[in-house]
Amino acid sequence: MGEARAIRLTIGLMLTAFVLFVSLLAYFVLQGAGETRTRLEERSRAAVQVVSTNMFWVAELANQTLRRVDAALGPSLAGNSESIEAVLEGLPRVAQIYVLDAQARTIFSTVAGASLVSVADRDYFAALRDGAAFYTSPRLISRLTEDPIFVFSKRIERAGRFSGAIIISFSESLLSDLRNTLDLPEGSAISIAREDGLHMGRSPPSNADIDLNQSPLFSIYLPQADSGTYLATSVIDGVERIVSYARVSGTRIVATASLATAPSWSEFRMAVLALLLIVSPVLIGLFIGCWWILNLLKRLADRNEQLEELNELNTMLFREIHHRIKNNLASVQTLVRMHDLPQDTKRDLESRFAAMAAMHEHIYKHDRYEDIAAADFIPAVLCKVLEAYGSTAEVAFDIADVAVDRDHATPLALLLSELVTNSCKYAFSDGRAGKISVSLKTLREGRATLTFRDNGPGLSQPAGTTSMGMRIIRGAVTQMGGTFQFQSDQGLTFHATLDLHPERAPQG
Repeated sequence: MGEARAIRLTIGLMLTAFVLFVSLLAYFVLQGAGETRTRLEERSRAAVQVVSTNMFWVAELANQTLRRVDAALGPSLAGNSESIEAVLEGLPRVAQIYVLDAQARTIFSTVAGASLVSVADRDYFAALRDGAAFYTSPRLISRLTEDPIFVFSKRIERAGRFSGAIIISFSESLLSDLRNTLDLPEGSAISIAREDGLHMGRSPPSNADIDLNQSPLFSIYLPQADSGTYLATSVIDGVERIVSYARVSGTRIVATASLATAPSWSEFRMAVLALLLIVSPVLIGLFIGCWWILNLLKRLADRNEQLEELNELNTMLFREIHHRIKNNLASVQTLVRMHDLPQDTKRDLESRFAAMAAMHEHIYKHDRYEDIAAADFIPAVLCKVLEAYGSTAEVAFDIADVAVDRDHATPLALLLSELVTNSCKYAFSDGRAGKISVSLKTLREGRATLTFRDNGPGLSQPAGTTSMGMRIIRGAVTQMGGTFQFQSDQGLTFHATLDLHPERAPQG
């Protein structure tokens, strides 16, 4: 049971250590994942701020340029190319200017051959013709250059009537130049769109016409806040990105910066893999150590189980031996009773056999084969001897907690048997009510004092007699390495100093 508990405890401690190690590792991995996500969001917000600011200045540039060209045209739209070009000085190369009359005929253009192409059906002209003061177009393909563009246009009105339109177009490459300055991860994108979800431009460019009206940005996030960040899969190319968006101040344009998550997460996974490669020897060592310790514990448990089985077998054999000795002594007692011997001799022999039988019975009943508790052993022996004599003497015990060595149990039993026999034969022979007191006290150095008293008349002859009983007493005391003396004072008093457990005595 102890070994099984030790194995369970060891397994519990090892599992606790392993779970703690894995938990710490998982904590740092989760912390790293959170920091990676936070960095992506921060970069995305910073990028959309740059895009939004640049688009604000693009829109402002378009607005100011359109107004200045309108002023340069004069009341009758008679402005010449020199006067218009003067207000266009410093205009970026990605911007082109067109001036159309009310019939969409080209009055002025910074692009050669513009007069050969009609734009009367374009929304950026038709909307102005229908009354709009300004117009911002979605992404278009130029009929002159076949490049993707987006357009800002202004209505020309003279004398309260529609007189034409001024148009400024920007190449979508403007966004690519801006994106290159942002140093975004591979697969990232920036884009602009009108508030109605119509796509104006994107880098990298997309050749398809895109309506973002049903996308999460325009259906969920933009109605809730003018700016924000969220994770989404692009409706354009299916790439997962961290998207930050912002309304461009003073316009109806929404700017977005979308950072591809794959490169950052790939770097994160490589960092986690490197960490695992670093800690894997620790994990492997932990597993090997756990296996080795458990194997040792298992072998120890198996060996202890074998020892317990052997101990149980030995205990059973000892119990059987003592039981058989006790039965043999009982058989000898029976044989003694059957022999034609003097009655006193029979009783003496029976009392001695009873004392030894009581000792063996006590041993196998209590499974005490190394030593015997004197407090249990002495009363058992005395009661058996008194029973053998049929005595009803009253016995008082004062026995200290002393262990009797197995080699000294037999001489002690014989000693007690002789003392009780002496009391039954001589102290109580006149019919008096017998009283016996037995005390055992411990001394230093593993020794003890035994005192036996009865209320008889005392010794009738000197203690140095050579009777069988006295020889047994002397031999038993000598075998226990002790000394003894008798006293007669209102009864018999036997006092002995004995060594009941010699191996417990200090070594000199």
